Amino acid sequence: MKMPSFSSSLKAILCTLLFCQFSVHADHHAKSSVSLFQKGDRVAFVGGGLIERARLNGYLETTLTMVAGVQGSGLKFRNLGWSGDTVYNDARSYFGKPQEGRDRLGRIIAEWKPNVVFLNYGAEVALSEGVPWTDESAVKKQSAGKWAESMKVFLEGYQKLVDALRKNAGDNLREIVVVVPPPLENLGDPLPNHKSTNIRMGKVRDALAGFAKKNEARFVDLFAQMGGDKFEGKITTNPLTNDGLHFTDSGYQKLARHFSHELGYPVEDLEFSDSLSQNLRKSIIEKNRLFFHRWRPANETYLFLFRKHEQGNNAKEIPQFDPIIEKQEAVIEDFRNQLLKKEAIN
Repeated sequence: MKMPSFSSSLKAILCTLLFCQFSVHADHHAKSSVSLFQKGDRVAFVGGGLIERARLNGYLETTLTMVAGVQGSGLKFRNLGWSGDTVYNDARSYFGKPQEGRDRLGRIIAEWKPNVVFLNYGAEVALSEGVPWTDESAVKKQSAGKWAESMKVFLEGYQKLVDALRKNAGDNLREIVVVVPPPLENLGDPLPNHKSTNIRMGKVRDALAGFAKKNEARFVDLFAQMGGDKFEGKITTNPLTNDGLHFTDSGYQKLARHFSHELGYPVEDLEFSDSLSQNLRKSIIEKNRLFFHRWRPANETYLFLFRKHEQGNNAKEIPQFDPIIEKQEAVIEDFRNQLLKKEAIN
């Protein structure tokens, strides 16, 4: 049998290496171009006030529900936002240290087992120059330090959060989406200008781009999409927020369009004026209301914590929300199917 020459062997090795390199690039490109949502996906929103308040008007979830198309049928969303939250989950802790907040988030993620998780953090760093933005004892002092030191603490905390999410969600978790906070607005005196804050937010965005790549996560740059890179401190003439920070209903509607655009879903013809779209949105708002009381009951201290000896027997009623939520989700899917049929006819 004739042995191959050295030159032919070298050519074979080089061809193999080139093929492998091409395959890696092809796989990476394929992942970024593949539709985010799949049939029956469980989706979780995790973040601070921007996420939590989105449940009240439903525009973000309604938009994603509508643009997901036929391949995204049966989507189920859970809004796990918590106002004031950080990557260390400070706000989720009622009476203890941030670890309590992390445990709380870990339990709901382990229970829900999401396929897709949207993460929205970073504003806590941009808004807190020179002051602590977390009560995590090991890094509280550093979080109030110089910018590089504060960002180091932020990225370390974010990585731990992502690792914990993957552990608690298990093999179900297919996609993590890192969402950059939108820019803040200048609404004039006596409210702050936010020019310096937006400069810091841009730096957060740049860091998160690398963070998302490192974690093989999708990246949604709301900061750039909503004009953060062009912000010069001028007073906003058509504000999307009430105070420069908290979005109005119409602001969330615009934010939802940018959100979808960044995910690769067309939104040019998306409207909320017809009755079907409004019914879908109202049904989503009601589902979010029900779920909020399911996972954050107002009397949790009496149901599960240190006063449960008084009313802990009522804790059995909390899981009774589940069939009610499922019934509401069936209503949502029905309105969604009606909208898809309407679009197909038109």
